[in-house]
Amino acid sequence: MIYIYLLSVVALFPIIAYLLSQKTINKGYIFGFSTIVILFCILIFTGKFSFLGSLKEQEINTQIKSSISKDEAMPSITISEFEKHIEDTLKAEWMQAYINKAISSKKLNAAENLISYSEKYFKSPDEKFIFYSLYTKLRDSKFPVFADSNFILKLEPISECEDFEGKIELFIMNGPNLPIAKKNFENLFLVSLSNLDSSIPGFDLTSVYLNRETTDLKVALRCVNSSVNLIYETSIFFDQNSASNTYKIGSNEWLKKEQ
Repeated sequence: MIYIYLLSVVALFPIIAYLLSQKTINKGYIFGFSTIVILFCILIFTGKFSFLGSLKEQEINTQIKSSISKDEAMPSITISEFEKHIEDTLKAEWMQAYINKAISSKKLNAAENLISYSEKYFKSPDEKFIFYSLYTKLRDSKFPVFADSNFILKLEPISECEDFEGKIELFIMNGPNLPIAKKNFENLFLVSLSNLDSSIPGFDLTSVYLNRETTDLKVALRCVNSSVNLIYETSIFFDQNSASNTYKIGSNEWLKKEQ
C-alpha cells in the first residue's frame, strides 16, 4: 500500500518544478487540478471502494474455486491471502458459499478441508447453527445410507394406562446431558425418531450409528385417567450396520411411580 503513496509523491515533483518556473501562469489552477487528480488516484487505489481490492478478492475467489474443482485442500498461500484481504465480517459468509458449492459439486475432500479450516469464523449462536448444518450436510453426503437414520420404539398396550402422554429421549452413554433425539407423543404404540428430532444439527442418530455409540433410552408415560406414572430406562447398543433400529418395551417392564 505504501508504494502507492510514494509514487504519488514522486508524481508531484515535475508538477512542483513546473509551478516554480517563472514563466508558468495560472499556477493556482494547475496546482489545484493536479492535487485533485492525485488524491483521486490515491482514493481509487487505496480507499474503501478501491478496485484493486475487488481485483484481489476476485483472485482469491478464483483460487478457492480452483481448489474445489480439483477436490483438494486450499494452498497455504491462498489461506494467507484470504486471511489478509477478506473482511472478518464476510469470512463466514464466503466460507458458507464455498462449502455449499463443494458439497453440491460432490467435491467432498475440498468440502471437508473448508469445514475444518473455517470453523473459527462461525462465532455467534446463529453462525454456529449454520456451521453444524454444513457439517451435517457434508456427513450425509459422505454416508448417504445413514442420512435418514431413524429409531422406532414399540410399546405393548398397558391395561391400566390406555390413555397416556409420553416422552422419549435418547442420550449418548457418558456423554453430554443433551439428548440426541427427543419427542413427546400421545396414545401411540409406535414412536419413530429421526435426525429431525435432534437439538443440534449433526448431534443425532446418524452420529450415534456411525460412531458406534452406546445409547441411554429414557421413556416416561403419564397415565391420564389414573394416578400412575410409568418410567422405563435402559442402555442400547444399536446394530451399527443399519440406519434403522427398533426396540420394544413389554407391558410388564415399566417401573411404576405414583403421581
